[in-house]
Amino acid sequence: MLRELTRRAALALAAAGFSTMVVGASSAAALEATDVKIGISINDSTFLPLYLAEEEGYFSDEGLNVEVVVFRGGSDLTRALVAEAVNIAIAAPTSVLSAITAGQDLKVFFGGFNHTPFYWYAVPPIASVEDAKGKRFAITRFGSSTDALTRYMLTNAGLDPDADVQIVQGGNSPERLTAMETGQIDATITSYPFNFLAEERGYNLIASQRDAMPDFPIQSVYAAQSYIDGHPETIKAMLRGLIRGMKLAKSDKERAIKALVDRVGLDERYAQMAYDDLITGWNEDGLLASEEGLKAFFDMAIAVGDAAEPWPLERFWDDRFVSTIDEWRDAQ
Repeated sequence: MLRELTRRAALALAAAGFSTMVVGASSAAALEATDVKIGISINDSTFLPLYLAEEEGYFSDEGLNVEVVVFRGGSDLTRALVAEAVNIAIAAPTSVLSAITAGQDLKVFFGGFNHTPFYWYAVPPIASVEDAKGKRFAITRFGSSTDALTRYMLTNAGLDPDADVQIVQGGNSPERLTAMETGQIDATITSYPFNFLAEERGYNLIASQRDAMPDFPIQSVYAAQSYIDGHPETIKAMLRGLIRGMKLAKSDKERAIKALVDRVGLDERYAQMAYDDLITGWNEDGLLASEEGLKAFFDMAIAVGDAAEPWPLERFWDDRFVSTIDEWRDAQ
């Protein structure tokens, strides 16, 4: 009996020692904050991994209370980030360039959203970009990513966007499709699901983003440098949840399509088509686009005045998380 009590006591002490070691290891990598507001530029299919991470509780598994806030464009989101209304932003990196140029200390710290989801449709009989010389191209608004992409596409096709066509502000995608139907514009840039709608309505596909570049940093994860410096463990925890969302998006098509229907409002048929187009663009390694994709990105940024020349990576990219990803990605 005494021997058994001694054995139990030894086991209890060993368990207590192990518990202390675990707590000590955990506290060494304690979260600097548990409440995190993540802002996204719009409600869009490319954000599917974030939606899945939130819905599946991946952020909660990391000890985080994450609130996702949707804005009306990258410019509004970046202003909110600077004002500390959100902690982390996910949007096109053009927004970061503009803010840095204006003197804000922001950095991109994770890529992984390297999609080419844009298409240009035109009214018949326009069948190519060359046929569209002298025609009216609609974008959302001047200085937006749709403006930059359209100018890049026209230049790539040998047209001068300032002299050979008329670029007009047309508002959101439904408004631009309506403008085409009523003869107010001749061509417009589209993305999911409006490219599918344009096809069904008999408009001609005259160009796709994928024709001009292999990939593109359509979204990036960024924050104020002070937040990055002060919250490295919180950011790692957030990224672990996001990466799990990317893995789920790529491994479970049925679950992914349900999220696109529920969160983005896509018809199930369009959701399946969008998913098939998007799946290769989510990359858990967090890298930015390829060299060719980044060249296209800066060509576009220069075209709309967000940059005068290509930037060195260190001016807008903090690589501390991506360069050490194997050390923290699978930690719990």
